[in-house]
Amino acid sequence: MPNSRSLTSAALGAFAACLSGVAAKASEVWLTMDYVKPYQLSRDAGQIVVGNPGIADVEVQDSRHILLYGKSPGTTNMYVFDLEGGRVDNLIVRVRAVGEHVVVLQEGAAERTTLNCMTVCEPTVTVGDGQAFGVVANQLNQKFQQSIIGEQQQRR
Repeated sequence: MPNSRSLTSAALGAFAACLSGVAAKASEVWLTMDYVKPYQLSRDAGQIVVGNPGIADVEVQDSRHILLYGKSPGTTNMYVFDLEGGRVDNLIVRVRAVGEHVVVLQEGAAERTTLNCMTVCEPTVTVGDGQAFGVVANQLNQKFQQSIIGEQQQRR
């Protein structure tokens, strides 16, 4: 009769094998915050479940094509099921905060400013920035409000 130590070792080994099987079957996708990335499925999707839609979300184009959208830095997962409920895909979705041509200035522990430097460096709104986040977000909101007022005046 096996002792309790060998039973515990066998149970832990089986548990680890299950975990490694799940990890091996998951595809990994990297996104950049505020960017969309197309993703093609191997079979038609019937349902998509997002682990944390605050980190990443999905827009369905058709039954085999989706757009993945990075919303905030972090990691989540997405399960895609077919019409019969079978698993089509398990995606590990990792979202990074900044992409190409971005410079982050850190002043002390609390103040951070993000600049988009494609041709000229300009402040950009990025989650985690200090006072510059509020200033730029306010300017963008004012510009948005002006465009709404302009559209309303054109309709009259």
